[in-house]
Amino acid sequence: MQHWNAGIVVNLLVVAVLLALAAGLRNRIAPLRRLGIPDCIIAGTIGLALGPSALGVIPLSIPDLELLVYHGFALVFIAVGLQRTAAGTRPGGARSVAIAIPTLSVIQVTIGLLVVAAWELWGGLHPGFSLLPMLGFSQGPGQALSLGGAWEAHGFVDGAQLGLTFAAAGFATCIVLGVPAVAWARRAGWVSSERKAAPPEVATATQTEQGSMEPLSSSVVSIGVIYAAVFGFISALVLVLPESLVPTAWGFHFVIGALFALAVRRGARALGRESWFHDRLLGRLAVVAVDFTTTAALCAVQLAVLGRWFAPVLAISLIIGVVTLLLCLWLARRAFPQEPFEHAIMMFGMATGTLPTGLALLRSVDPDLSGSVARNATLGVSGSIPFMAPLLVGVVPFAVSLWPQGIGAAIGIPLAIMLAYAAALAFAWRSMTPARSLRPWSSLWPPDP
Repeated sequence: MQHWNAGIVVNLLVVAVLLALAAGLRNRIAPLRRLGIPDCIIAGTIGLALGPSALGVIPLSIPDLELLVYHGFALVFIAVGLQRTAAGTRPGGARSVAIAIPTLSVIQVTIGLLVVAAWELWGGLHPGFSLLPMLGFSQGPGQALSLGGAWEAHGFVDGAQLGLTFAAAGFATCIVLGVPAVAWARRAGWVSSERKAAPPEVATATQTEQGSMEPLSSSVVSIGVIYAAVFGFISALVLVLPESLVPTAWGFHFVIGALFALAVRRGARALGRESWFHDRLLGRLAVVAVDFTTTAALCAVQLAVLGRWFAPVLAISLIIGVVTLLLCLWLARRAFPQEPFEHAIMMFGMATGTLPTGLALLRSVDPDLSGSVARNATLGVSGSIPFMAPLLVGVVPFAVSLWPQGIGAAIGIPLAIMLAYAAALAFAWRSMTPARSLRPWSSLWPPDP
């Protein structure tokens, strides 16, 4: 019995059972098949309803689920980073993703500030409501929880619980708006008709040599070796970092993993040893990691008691969700000459959940993640760090420091900063990406010349 006491094993088995249940329900329930809802989202929703945050009838542990999400997140990045770029991919997609991420975050913060300012007519809200939606939607439950809890010392009642609530609202928004958007796009003909085939496998000697590893084993080993290198690198890095930056270093493990994977693949190409890697198997391993990570992430959301905060949370979440979806469509049509809708739905999933959620939505139109979008997302998240750092490290703490000065300073000054930030990002869009000025400006999906 002691061998079953490790919670990580039980939680993995429960996630597997939830995925099997979701696949069975999708096969038997026609509306689920027609909508194309990914099994991992169905499984995560069931797990959230039956797990410890709601009914508590299945043996799930929030800490163990968070551990699965933490490591699965990095494995997705490594598996995608080890693959070759899809044939025929145009340059610039990753740069567009890198700038789209802070653009969507700035818009979400701006909407939050405007809603908090307007709510003054009904009695006022703590300014923390303007920042938590962006953190909960696009940064995930962990960051929203930690910062919301820290802001309780500044008078933000239920800050930690509200952080989790906005994270749960983000996942709900992703499902409620994202899945119908995919169905609508199919009817409108927005989904790319030509799916990018996975690059042909390179014939390898290791597949025929006696005693060599089976290709699936070698793919798993490749991912494992790179992840071990990530652990070693961060372990050495934190020895020289200030104590305050140590959590941040461990939190960016997935970015370091993606960079290591890209470097290894390029090195293998330079040495003429690309035959070491099996792109199709790496893609399938990435899909497996996405399925398990997305299911675990949804199950791990802790539902907060809304109480008197239900109205502002609902209002802010609905406004941010709808505007984010429309902006993703508008941007993707102009910024991604190739696979625009696939990029749009991936960005929407990322901006209302996490990268695995975005990849889960992407799988509804690109089941094998064989196009350029998954790789652009991996590279783009890494490239977005310099653009996001001023917002997360500078603007957010500065806005917190303004709260004791009253609602006017706490809202007005950050709004002015957001306008300047948006102007800088507009310049980056024009100078660094393949974005085009498709007309009319008012159209979400103008004709592509």
